[in-house]
Amino acid sequence: MRCINTTITLDPERHLLEMAPTIPLYNKTNFQIEEQEVLPTTSGGYLVETFLGEGRFGKVARCLKLKTNEKMALKIVRTDAGTTGKREVAMLRRLRKLDEDKNNLVRMTEYFRHKGHYCLVFEMLDTSLHDLMKERNSKPLCLSGIRVISQQMLVALNALKSIGLLHTDIKPDNVMLVNHKLQPFRVKLIDFGLAATVSTMFLGTIQALGYRAPEVILGLPLDEAVDMWSLGCVLAFLYLGKHLYPTHCEYEVMRVIVQMQGQPGDRLLNNGINTRNFFSKNKEFSVPKWRLNTQKEYKLKTDSMTKCRNGIYDKLNSLEDVARFHPTVKQATEYDDTLAFLSLLKRMLHVDCKKRISPSEALGHRFITMRHLPRHTHDRSYVTAARSTLRDCGLSKQSSVQFKRFVTSSEAVHWNEASIANSNDSLSADEETAAGPNEAASPASVTHHSDGVNGSSDNETYRSLVEVKTWKFFKMAWRFFTRIFKFVRCCRGDVTNERHATSE
Repeated sequence: MRCINTTITLDPERHLLEMAPTIPLYNKTNFQIEEQEVLPTTSGGYLVETFLGEGRFGKVARCLKLKTNEKMALKIVRTDAGTTGKREVAMLRRLRKLDEDKNNLVRMTEYFRHKGHYCLVFEMLDTSLHDLMKERNSKPLCLSGIRVISQQMLVALNALKSIGLLHTDIKPDNVMLVNHKLQPFRVKLIDFGLAATVSTMFLGTIQALGYRAPEVILGLPLDEAVDMWSLGCVLAFLYLGKHLYPTHCEYEVMRVIVQMQGQPGDRLLNNGINTRNFFSKNKEFSVPKWRLNTQKEYKLKTDSMTKCRNGIYDKLNSLEDVARFHPTVKQATEYDDTLAFLSLLKRMLHVDCKKRISPSEALGHRFITMRHLPRHTHDRSYVTAARSTLRDCGLSKQSSVQFKRFVTSSEAVHWNEASIANSNDSLSADEETAAGPNEAASPASVTHHSDGVNGSSDNETYRSLVEVKTWKFFKMAWRFFTRIFKFVRCCRGDVTNERHATSE
């Protein structure tokens, strides 16, 4: 088991995904702590055993807590980045309002100052999802593994939302496995060095390229939806083994978004302060329409060169196309599970942040609850494996979650059926709505703070579902009585014909 490296506000070289240039860290003026040095604290002090990585703002070291002989992860912020360290401490102190273990958030045990450095002490974790995929030679994860990771991160985002906090830097490096050998796919969200409150997030450049939401690129007001976009990109990375969007050029990110998901709506483009860097009005129409700029136009407007690099995104014309680059589906149940995953992914990666799914809604989506997986099926091995993954990472032992059931249009039609495996899921993100009463959680449930997603729209959708059920009942009753009537009429005809034959 490795110590928590490339974590907790630490940005290794790959960590930033080229979001910013690397700044040299180790010199006499801004880093004055050496290996084998003892850092004194009121709790007994820490022995710096070895440095594990470094980034823009500091280094992470594996340390020994002298009083208890525990292995800990120590994040040491550079002396000239004291404001960053102070800000991170403030964000981490806000997390203490939450149960870090139940909400899958990294736990800071203490912090102190030493030689002008902010020193933050964290629990020791295993490895990041980025390193896990690297160890697997970028081999995609199975859906059962992606499901438990998704659920835990949705619980984390829902908890952050409950205290008005945005992470703003979610990516594979910042999701850590706790102990992959003992609890496979048990994860925690780490690195709150760029976290911010919703009230302070208006405009600005945040998130690593490849995980940056379209509203950030266009220069629109920001909220918790930016984290949902990043998480969707992480899930796509786990499913493909490759980045879904380019990680080297902002123009290329927007180009691929338009290619796969269509151009952002006029409301977004009209309000974005950076829109004209990427789009121009086509005056050939009577009412000018937005169009994507060419590479040359982008360079003229921004004085930045575009960087074209080959990637899997060049082969995708829609989000559904990602399934073509995953190992071949062999069972009908796995096919239905794939449809459910793509349905959730499209909602998480909705270009319009106002229509993007919320954490509590996503927790009620069928991919997470597994309500689409039948208990009685000839593909029982797939369902059994999916549920055992939950048990292996310890999620099935936790208490039930309260969430708003998220129902697609196709599920609404098949509301009364035991399984929706044969339903025709259109995979249209615009046709999905949150609806229905709270339901008991599946074995995938974990404790989190509900954000209370309610309102008239949910009630209206629920009433419409009731109307669908009522109409189905009357339709079935009408067919039943029609068949009875036809049967009686046939019997009467037979009796009449028999009497007529006897009289002759």
